[in-house]
Amino acid sequence: MVELEFGLAGKVSTNADVYSYRILLLEVFTRRKPTDEQFDGDFSLRQVVAEAFPVALSEVIDSNLLNESNTTPTQLL
Repeated sequence: MVELEFGLAGKVSTNADVYSYRILLLEVFTRRKPTDEQFDGDFSLRQVVAEAFPVALSEVIDSNLLNESNTTPTQLL
């Protein structure tokens, strides 16, 4: 599992930075945390998005991001 390799190695590298940035983007777009209870064992946020890509991606993206109403960014906070 890639994420375990980066976390357990204790080394700073561009690979670890890129992986962390990818996870951060997944958190932002899905509004889920990789530490949520639903992600235990071998089931991860990364897997949920990967399985939904490209056909069902709109099902895992935060619906507020897909909403085309006249809401301002401040109202979403």
